[in-house]
Amino acid sequence: MLKAEFVNPFLEAACEVFETETGAKLQKGPISVQKSSLTSQEVSVLLGITGEIHGQVIYGISSKAAKRIASAMIGRNVPLLDELAQSAISELGNMITGLATVKFGESYSSLAITPPTLIIGQKVLISTIDIQRLYVVLMSEFGDIEVSIALKERVNAEDILASKKAAS
Repeated sequence: MLKAEFVNPFLEAACEVFETETGAKLQKGPISVQKSSLTSQEVSVLLGITGEIHGQVIYGISSKAAKRIASAMIGRNVPLLDELAQSAISELGNMITGLATVKFGESYSSLAITPPTLIIGQKVLISTIDIQRLYVVLMSEFGDIEVSIALKERVNAEDILASKKAAS
């Protein structure tokens, strides 16, 4: 079962990183349980988390919002979702997730993240197998960012050791 307290570090990190990188503020929508495994936005950034907790975080953004956010991050107009824009959006997800793992603090001190994977296309199935997802929309002047968080605690120390070996 996903713990609701797993969401706050991501929301705090998203607000901090987004404002630093774009100069814009995010507003948080309500948190709900996500029912579908299909992406609803055209651009998704997927990152894995390993350690005492594990799972995935998915950031979903419309193509229009992704171009606007990338433009703000890069400092020039991005008319197409080209490699530079894709890199900027991927890095935004990477920075948010990295800061979120730091915000977990002493409770979960040995977390690591995987490199981001950028997925382009709507209605793409991203399965989190047996991990329930919590979902929140973060609203900005550039467009919305949908955040899906699917994390759970590891059940024993052997899993943590195996995770650390796999990450090295």
